Amino acid sequence: MMFNAMKFRQLTTVVATTALLLFSTAQAQIVTPTTLTVADNKIQAKLTLSTLIEVDLSVEFENSIGLNANNIEITAELLDPTDLTITSRLPSVLTNAVSGFPVLVSISPKPDAGFGFEGLATVELYTKAIHYTPTIPWRLFTSHNGGAFEDITTLTSSGSFRARGSTGQFSDFIILLDNRSSTSVINSKIASLTSTVNDNRDKITALLESAIENGINDIQAALAVNNDDAALSAVDSLILLIDNASGSEIADVWRSSGDVVNVKGLLLTQLQTLRFSLRTL
Repeated sequence: MMFNAMKFRQLTTVVATTALLLFSTAQAQIVTPTTLTVADNKIQAKLTLSTLIEVDLSVEFENSIGLNANNIEITAELLDPTDLTITSRLPSVLTNAVSGFPVLVSISPKPDAGFGFEGLATVELYTKAIHYTPTIPWRLFTSHNGGAFEDITTLTSSGSFRARGSTGQFSDFIILLDNRSSTSVINSKIASLTSTVNDNRDKITALLESAIENGINDIQAALAVNNDDAALSAVDSLILLIDNASGSEIADVWRSSGDVVNVKGLLLTQLQTLRFSLRTL
């Protein structure tokens, strides 16, 4: 469904005005959580950036070790949406910071703390600063070590706005307005998936690598003939394949020391967000 252009321009004007008011009343600064709870493989934190902008963060692990409040550094920063340190890392000129919620959340486990996890971590941001509208493509992105931002969205919903994704590593998280076409987004995610496999062949057994490549080929073949249902089925099959693979078949651990690559977590992250994009077609 196309979003009415006039309504979109009106919304953009209102949000931009709100952003100017925010920056006139508050200097951008890095804040730490006002509340932080760590228990049962889950982190919950509230971060207050201004009288109008708060964000609730939750991170949940399938299996972690050494997880405690002293081992994790969590911060949030209120940004200028035109800041080149952000815009230069965006995947497209059609992807922009959200003026009403220009917030960068960073999660940085301390390198020497002995923290680690297996497989996936689920990340969720919730805020009342903006309000969910199905026709506005706000998405959850992540960036590692100052690199390009990648869409990891697996869910967006109301109350007032909630975005969820998964990750196999940690760094920065931000909600962005993504006006790229669905085809462009899907092609980008498939390219990232292929690149992750190519860059980590030494960390995947030959048999599993072949099965993964066949699965990616199945996804591409289905999309080439506009068979979205078949593409979704191929994605689901690939998720099941990788999810059931053991650590002896594919590297599946992330450590705060940064000495290993959680290939399983990265591939599942990319597949789950690809499934989200296919479901929005």
